[in-house]
Amino acid sequence: MKRKIIIIVLSVIILAGTGTGLGLYFWLNPLGGVNEQLEPGTVLSDGNFVAIDTSHWGTGKVQIVQLVNGSLQLQFDRVEIANGPDLYVYLSNKTSFTGIADSPGPYVDLGQLPYNEGRFSMDIPGSTNLTEVNSVLIWCLAFTVVFTYASLS
Repeated sequence: MKRKIIIIVLSVIILAGTGTGLGLYFWLNPLGGVNEQLEPGTVLSDGNFVAIDTSHWGTGKVQIVQLVNGSLQLQFDRVEIANGPDLYVYLSNKTSFTGIADSPGPYVDLGQLPYNEGRFSMDIPGSTNLTEVNSVLIWCLAFTVVFTYASLS
């Protein structure tokens, strides 16, 4: 009996060091969800997340909104984004991405993705030139891959 327990524990430790273990870790430990009240304002552009493949995907809507006070927000509405390590939100000048290995193109970094489900917002720096923003990109910095994106119109 003791030997079986040791073998099981060692197997778990070995799996934790492999890609399978890493995937299992992020599947069991998602960023979490939230349903914040989004601030009203003027929608300047919007789009919907798309799936890259079965491991790198997103659903739901994003909007660039100018708030009543003049500031800009990126608002996520009823989104669900595949979980992964080190996910960042970029405003990219690219309109689409061909796969996970595609480059982000020139971008504005909004910081780490705070949640991967629900309704929430992130502030956009006032110095951002919105004429150069064509998509919202969820980028895995640890593995330099595209997780999902939404083309804006």
